Parts: sequence; C-alpha cells; structure tokens
Amino acid sequence: MLCRLRLRRIEVLGVIVDAPERLVVRVRSTVRRPCCPDCGTPSGKAHDRRDREVRDLEVSGRATTLVFEQRRMVCGVCGGRRFAEDHPAFEGRVTARLARRLVGDARAMTVNAAARRHGLSWRLADALVVAWAGLVADHRRRQRCRVLLVEGTSIRKRHRYVTVLVNGDTGEVFAMVPHRNTQALSGFLAAQGHKWCKGVKIVVSDGSAAYKAAIDRRLGHARHVLDRFHVIRWFAAGLTAVRRDVQRRPEGSKPAFDPEVFRARFLLMRRPDKLDAAERKRLDALFETHPRLNPAWHALGELHQLYLAGDHDDAMAALDRFADIYGTGLIPEFSDTVDTFLAWHAQILDWHHAGRPSNGRIEGTNSLFQVLRRKAHGFTNYANFEARGLLLT
Repeated sequence: MLCRLRLRRIEVLGVIVDAPERLVVRVRSTVRRPCCPDCGTPSGKAHDRRDREVRDLEVSGRATTLVFEQRRMVCGVCGGRRFAEDHPAFEGRVTARLARRLVGDARAMTVNAAARRHGLSWRLADALVVAWAGLVADHRRRQRCRVLLVEGTSIRKRHRYVTVLVNGDTGEVFAMVPHRNTQALSGFLAAQGHKWCKGVKIVVSDGSAAYKAAIDRRLGHARHVLDRFHVIRWFAAGLTAVRRDVQRRPEGSKPAFDPEVFRARFLLMRRPDKLDAAERKRLDALFETHPRLNPAWHALGELHQLYLAGDHDDAMAALDRFADIYGTGLIPEFSDTVDTFLAWHAQILDWHHAGRPSNGRIEGTNSLFQVLRRKAHGFTNYANFEARGLLLT
C-alpha cells in the first residue's frame, strides 16, 4: 500500500475501506517535530489528534480518500500555544498532486467538468484554480518587463471588458485588469511600483485614447507605439469608403450595387507586392471601368509603405507620395484617415525607432480567450476569467 500512495513523509496506518468503487486509507505524518507557524520552533508535544479527510488521485479507477491523523501540537516558546501540524503533500482538502492535476485539466476544459472528473465540488475546484493562478500572476508580475503589450478584450461579447497585459519578451499574460478605461490601467501600473515602471522601455497598444492617457501618465519615459494591425485597418477604411461609393448604382437599379466591384473587395485590400499577374490584370480592368478606385488603391499602397520601408526616412518619403495623391482631391473619403494619422503620427512613426514591435502575441492570446469564452458560454466574474486566462497562457 505504501508504494501505491507515493507520498513523501507519509506513513500508511491501514486501509479503512477497500471497495471496487472506493478506497479509504488512514495515514499520518512521519515528521516527528513539526514547527510552530509563528516562531518556527520545533515541537514534540502533542495535545490531541483529529481525523482530517483529504481527497487524492484515483487508484486503479477508484475514488481515493486519505484520512490524515492530524496532531495538534503545543509550542513551548509561544506560551503553550496550540497549532495543527501541516504537511506539504496536502493542499487544504485535497493532496497537492490532485490539485496540480485539476489545475492542469482546467486549462483544457471548464472548471465544472474538471471538478466532475475528480469528484469534487465546483467551489473547491474553482478556489484551487484561482489560488494557483494567483501564484502564477505574482511570479510573472515580479519579472522585468521591457516591452509591454496592452489590449482590451471582452469576457462576455459586447458586455464586460478587461485590459490584457502581456510581457512582450516572454509572451506571458501577467495581468487582466477589469474594464478598459484610463483608471483601470493607470491604477494597475501605479500598483506595480516605480521601479517596475521604469524598466518598461516600449509600450505597444491599440488606438485607445484611454490607454494613451494612462500610458502618458505612468509610462511617459517609454516609447509608445501603435500596433501595426490596427493602424492598417484605419488606413484601409478610406479605400473601403471609396469602393462602397463606386459600387452604388442609381436608385431603382437591380442589383443596387455593381457585383464586379463588390466581388473585388478583398482583392483591393491586397498589397501591390502580393499580387500575381492574373490578379493585377483583373485590377487593371477594374480600374479602367471605375477610375476612382485607382488612386484610392495606390494611396493605400503608399500607406502600407510606412511599415514596409527600411527606415524612418523611407517611411516619410512614402508619406509624401500619399500626400501628393490625396492632394489631387480625387479621394476625399481618406479625410478621416488623414485626421487619424495626424492625431497619432508620433506613435505610428515611432514603430521604426522602437525595433518594429508588434501586438501579434497578444492577438494570438485573445484567440485563445475566444475559445475559452465559448467553452464557458461567457464569464460574469472577472477573477474567474483572469484565473483561467493566466493558466491558459
């Protein structure tokens, strides 16, 4: 029986129940003199003994319970204070190895499913997952973070949001702060301390004004860069507006839009260097039929060059070429794009000076969170979502 348990410093006293579906074993600690939790002094004087049931991993498919014969010791240094002995093999009402197995299962399934798998209550399983995630978060938050990635995601679609913070050097999520406003991010950065904030050299975020205000307040020394994915999406909105205007037909026409222009909507978003001969020929034919699409497509191509350029000077040259196209007045739909660029030009152009960072890691993490939300049919508790998210990554 001793080899079946494989618990260090645990002695098997006997088997209480040995049924086909259940196994109950009486055990006790082999530590002769447990240490007082207050003063750390070993004590060999036992006041009494009490039985404590602890769930363990299954043995041969049978639910296993350990009846731990727990001593209450008397500390002579603390004036006769009594304390219950503890053991590193136990985590509350379960063994440490069962807790590890349950937390590992919770990464791939819901907490409810993991609890049913091991015959535990949901509350106990959830408490173990949250406690374990807290240890992970504390460890990750103590690590140095040179590149900070910031982005928001929802715990329930269009209802509740959290701010996800990822260490850009390691790719690990170290915090998920409730809400996505200035106070939420600023408060977390303040709690991290001045020394940790001074270690952040680069911050990558989406185009959130709330995040920008918090970053300027707490990380003003760092270089703030906008994520390339979000900037390109802003740029593409101008071409989309031109395409929607071009594809409209006079009222009463059927269909109400030009099907050829509509079918080319994804092709128009392709960069010039990504097109093959057949695709370029198709675009040339489309431009002959709808001339306004030609300058809009080339304008978007020049905006792409802001990121394809080898350095800051080449990016500025591409920006000048875009300004020449926009100055012709043929694409007024790009006015919002121009206004957005003027508001964020420093954060966009700093991309070349900051080593071309990206929020790609956090975007991949958000994809994992989408799967997590589907498994749980959405979350209502921020702490539970953060715990699952930390363990998942």
